[in-house]
Amino acid sequence: MTPDNGKPPKRRQLAGMDYVPAFGIIALATALGLLLRPELQTTDLAMLLLLAVVVVAYRHRRGPAVFASLLSIAAFDFWFVPPYHTLFVHDTAYLLTFGVMLAVALVMTQLTARIREQVEDACERERQTAELFALSRELAGTSGLTSQTAVLARHAVQVVPGNATVLLPDPSNGRLPHPRSHDETDGVALRVAADWAFQHGESTGWSTHQCAEAEALVIPLNSSTGILGVLVLTPDSPDQPLTAADRRILEALAGHAALVFERTMLAEGHDQARVEVESERLRTALLSSLSHDLRTPLGSIEGAASSLLEDSSGGPGMIQREMAETILEESRRMNRLVTNLLDMVRVETGALAVQKAWQPLEEALGVALLRLEERLSNHPVQTRLPADLPLVPIDELLIEQVFINLLENAAKHTAPGTPITISAWAGDGAVEVEVADKGGGIPSGEEEMIFRKFHRTARTDWLSPAGGSGLGLTICRGIITAHGGRIWLHRHGGPGAAFRFSLPLEGPPLTTLPEQVLEGAH
Repeated sequence: MTPDNGKPPKRRQLAGMDYVPAFGIIALATALGLLLRPELQTTDLAMLLLLAVVVVAYRHRRGPAVFASLLSIAAFDFWFVPPYHTLFVHDTAYLLTFGVMLAVALVMTQLTARIREQVEDACERERQTAELFALSRELAGTSGLTSQTAVLARHAVQVVPGNATVLLPDPSNGRLPHPRSHDETDGVALRVAADWAFQHGESTGWSTHQCAEAEALVIPLNSSTGILGVLVLTPDSPDQPLTAADRRILEALAGHAALVFERTMLAEGHDQARVEVESERLRTALLSSLSHDLRTPLGSIEGAASSLLEDSSGGPGMIQREMAETILEESRRMNRLVTNLLDMVRVETGALAVQKAWQPLEEALGVALLRLEERLSNHPVQTRLPADLPLVPIDELLIEQVFINLLENAAKHTAPGTPITISAWAGDGAVEVEVADKGGGIPSGEEEMIFRKFHRTARTDWLSPAGGSGLGLTICRGIITAHGGRIWLHRHGGPGAAFRFSLPLEGPPLTTLPEQVLEGAH
């Protein structure tokens, strides 16, 4: 059957040429038999012709082999059975010889053809397995749908030289983009072939019975959830038809790639859904935090300011001072909350820039203690920094913020009068710092949860006050991580909580230190 465009397959025209060498082999065997006829028996000559049939069956397909079988019987009768040079047989005993020769020739032809087909099938399966293995191995090391479609196109042109592309439907309307074509007429036929393959899930175009006028093969990407797209292969030689073996390999490659594409799409959809859920959770937590933590200080400020405005007599100086202190304290509380929110945005977006310089750790700690002097007035603070503590490559402002967040947490979650201890020591290539208190501690199982955004401990003791944005420890982890260190909750076996962080002693050369820093270190 010829393709719909009326062009006869060139491969079948060439297949007809297989009969010429079959005829030549039988003719050569007949000529050799004529030379040896005086020396050989008639049965020996029949064996010679049967050998020629085996050679034809080994070299060619079933059609030429059957032709050689019949031709060998005719040649044997014409040249080697008396009367010579005629097809008439006077001795009826030769009829049995002809029948046996024909049966043996056909059986050998059938067996040889079957062996040949099995060898071809094995070679085809081996080639298909090799192509699938190469595609699978490369797809396994490729991430992203765009890169994976390029891998499939590259492997397709290794099977059939040409130009290949993968078309995926537009997510907005579910339609395929128009495939490119150098010819306007062929472009229309190719679009029709691509749409038909995408709708029906069958190969169309070149060397098929659907849309055969298109000079490109369109293979659908069938998956368990539907048709994901199509593979369009434009061959370099469209006049030469596609072999059945190459078509099976291309369809196998497309089928395997479709499964990989499906997993990638599902993974991307899952990641997108997870990001949306996380964004929604973060947005809800942020709004909840803002609505609670901003309204409280705003209410206090508003109440104090209103009282000052309504008290036309001026009131006692002590009351006015307390109101002013309330306004100042709540304003600072709002400033810390806004600062934490901005720092969290910097940590989340990766915009946290660390400007390291070799500095004494006690300078950052001293500034933090001064800023929290009023907040820590009811908590005795003990510092245990050895005199030989080395300089540390840090961003002083960021490490200062770490101390502030840790000390604020210690003061917030402990009763008045509870001591807070700050210790530091040099370790293996790093300086470790600990901020410890004697409060109620952190519940078991929340060692990592406390570093999450907007997380508040689930303690039920009266020391855990309402309020707090739940961002302080998250920001501390982001800052310490940006310094190349780590921060964790240390279980020391006693009461309270102890937070430790490490700062690697890796940074710019010491020769770049300013003189005042070097002098301060001594």
